[in-house]
Amino acid sequence: NSYHHLCKVTEVIPQKKIAYTWRYKGEPGNSLVTLELFDEGEKTRLKLTHEGIESFPKTPAYARKNFEAGWTQLIGSELKRFVEQN
Repeated sequence: NSYHHLCKVTEVIPQKKIAYTWRYKGEPGNSLVTLELFDEGEKTRLKLTHEGIESFPKTPAYARKNFEAGWTQLIGSELKRFVEQN
């Protein structure tokens, strides 16, 4: 399956925070994703919050564990690789 994500940025604090709505085209439900950066000396901590997942359809495709796996892959692998290459 291909999921068409519809997102709208709702808040930006440069070098601190970005928040955006997240929903799927043609599906009920709306959520909010917030990414926050925290300076910790030589490192930066990233906090991700994804609220409203429970508003999506109650089907296996929208199970919380799938969102957790997706975010873990995106942040733990893809973002890490991107940052290290740039």
